[in-house]
Amino acid sequence: MLYEGHKQNDVKCEGTMFEFSYDPDRNLMRLVQADYWSLADFRAFEAEFTKRHMTIRRTSQNYRVLADCRDFPVQSAEISQAFGAFFDRILNENKGRYAIVASSMLNKLQARRALPQGNVQVFSEPDEAMAWLFEDGSLPA
Repeated sequence: MLYEGHKQNDVKCEGTMFEFSYDPDRNLMRLVQADYWSLADFRAFEAEFTKRHMTIRRTSQNYRVLADCRDFPVQSAEISQAFGAFFDRILNENKGRYAIVASSMLNKLQARRALPQGNVQVFSEPDEAMAWLFEDGSLPA
């Protein structure tokens, strides 16, 4: 299940359109993204993600990410480009798998275009994403 047992280090960023949680036992960051974002929304997300990324990397070089984007509509070109630039940097540092769960074909296409890295995959179902994230040998040391 997508949210079973993810109570460790949860945060909902009030007034924003995203939530984060981290399960250190599974080395898994979960995030939920929703609604149509402005650049200010993206910058708030970027700051929170970066803070969490740096905290996790103090104890683990690589970690898994499950991004639930089923309520995250297709974004503007500006936001898509901002995601691409941000994740070029983040995913250069973190070699763990990054799974995106999206609901529409157009969302999946935008996600693949913005995050073309080999350790990123887009899924329709959370269970498929979790299975891929936790395949044997999928998390580099």
